[in-house]
Amino acid sequence: MLKKKIVLFAYNFPHKKTQDFILYLISSGVQIAGVFAADAVKLTIPKSVIRSKIHHIGLLHPKQLCKELHIPYFSMPHNSPEIVSFIYDNVIEVGVISGARILKKHIIDAFSKGIVNFHPGLIPEARGLDAMLWSIYNEIPLGVTSHFIDQNIDAGRIIEKQHICVYKDDVLLDVSERIYETQLAMISTTLDKVFMQTNFTPIVLGDYNKKMPPSKEEEIEIKFVDYKKKFIC
Repeated sequence: MLKKKIVLFAYNFPHKKTQDFILYLISSGVQIAGVFAADAVKLTIPKSVIRSKIHHIGLLHPKQLCKELHIPYFSMPHNSPEIVSFIYDNVIEVGVISGARILKKHIIDAFSKGIVNFHPGLIPEARGLDAMLWSIYNEIPLGVTSHFIDQNIDAGRIIEKQHICVYKDDVLLDVSERIYETQLAMISTTLDKVFMQTNFTPIVLGDYNKKMPPSKEEEIEIKFVDYKKKFIC
């Protein structure tokens, strides 16, 4: 059996995606050679006027989780040169993102296969921020895309795509959580493809979405009613 060994880009604070990615990677038989965890930064993105994410409690700090699982843990900025040295010294071919800001070229190029991201929307149709909201607004199917990143926004090479089911009694929180759960479910199949395939589809660049303005956010719940009729499973 092919041994899958990766490093994880994560956040240095309790963070559900970081926590869940560590657990799902381990349960999928993936060796996490190291977790590079970046501190929180203050974002300038305006606060949404509608809520599309669940408020979680009881999250584990990734440092403690890694300690219990005997995973090397490094608290440092994600573009630190020490990361490149670690990649080369430990012959790591693949990086995985569970939480990161913009990764620079010298980090991306350090991996012989690449860095994998799980985007909560279909690429290229829903590149950029607020992928779920823009998909509903523009009547684009909901989905998740795993891809190798490059220096462009939500670009690179596509590994795998999965569409999301929509049900007639869904609210926005339902589809948001289902999109997230699909990212987790895709970890195993995506990494199987990463370590077994050599050819992946390049992403055709075009426009990408910025933060949805409040005026359009206020329309989403009304638009979602008709959206469900069109895309119901």
